[in-house]
Amino acid sequence: MSTQEPNPIAEQFQELHSRFKDLYDNIKLPDISREITDTSDQIQSLPADIVKVRQRGYVFAAYMEQKSNVLNKRFNDVRHRIENAVQSESNTFQTDYRRLDTLFTEGVRLAASTPGLLTSRLPTLENQVQELEERIQATERKLSADLGTLPADASQAADQLNDINWYLDQKDEASFKFLAGESVFLAAKAEWVATGKGKNDPDGILYLTDQRLVFEQKETTGKTLGLFGGKKVQELEWEIPLHQITDVKAENKGFFGGKDMLYFTLKQGAPHAPQITVEVKGGVACKFWAAQVQRMLSGNTKDERAIQPDAEALEAIKKAPTACPSCGGTLPMLVAGQHQIDCVYCGAVIRV
Repeated sequence: MSTQEPNPIAEQFQELHSRFKDLYDNIKLPDISREITDTSDQIQSLPADIVKVRQRGYVFAAYMEQKSNVLNKRFNDVRHRIENAVQSESNTFQTDYRRLDTLFTEGVRLAASTPGLLTSRLPTLENQVQELEERIQATERKLSADLGTLPADASQAADQLNDINWYLDQKDEASFKFLAGESVFLAAKAEWVATGKGKNDPDGILYLTDQRLVFEQKETTGKTLGLFGGKKVQELEWEIPLHQITDVKAENKGFFGGKDMLYFTLKQGAPHAPQITVEVKGGVACKFWAAQVQRMLSGNTKDERAIQPDAEALEAIKKAPTACPSCGGTLPMLVAGQHQIDCVYCGAVIRV
């Protein structure tokens, strides 16, 4: 029984035809169209998203409003020009595609009736397909370049708001009360390196506010094989007023520098003085955190406040006593919404 010999020219034609048909999805320039749509969606959502974090009480990153306005203006300046170019170039590509489609239809006929003629035409047809491919790719690159850094900048602004919302989520879930007039600046997943041996070092959330550095344990402990059972633990481990922090150093430690360490030098009398060591986690860079702590300590974050502190709250904080008028014992700090302080030593109630 004889078998038909494969026809290399027919196979080459079929491969080229499949390659050509794959171009159909690209002639409308979907990549740049998707990039325009995604960028537009992110930029348009920024104002409402910024309002939400302000309503949730985030007072910093005052630049976000300006950033949103600038992004919107820059995008509007180029959007219509790029969209018109997409439409125009796409129409041209569709015309060229239809012309080539006619040639391929003719090629199918020649493959069956006059394979020798198809052989002579195949190189030209291949060159035309390659030319259309390259023109589409070049157009995508050019229009993407016309968008410039707008997609990346819009994405970065959205990421910043996502981070801020995460800070606020942690604040809402915190087991401790925040002080009167206190505002969260940063939060990060972290491990307090208390023993230095890695055993029983609590994992949780590190907060940087405009008044304190706070570490809250927040984890499930005692899991069998690290997977099953265990007990959820969430409690305040320590709080340090900013004025008791004298310095902070960052270090990338461990294998390939995979551990982001922070070393806080504390004044005498501060909890856990003279130093507290924390590893920040979740992709947070220790150098970034150290720089932000330094900025907070030096007062360089004041210009980032989009919402100024409530004058009455500040006055109440200033007037709040620090020592019990009855027994002289040290009183706890005033927390948000608090109108009286109870002395833990003698039970006296001081209204503020």
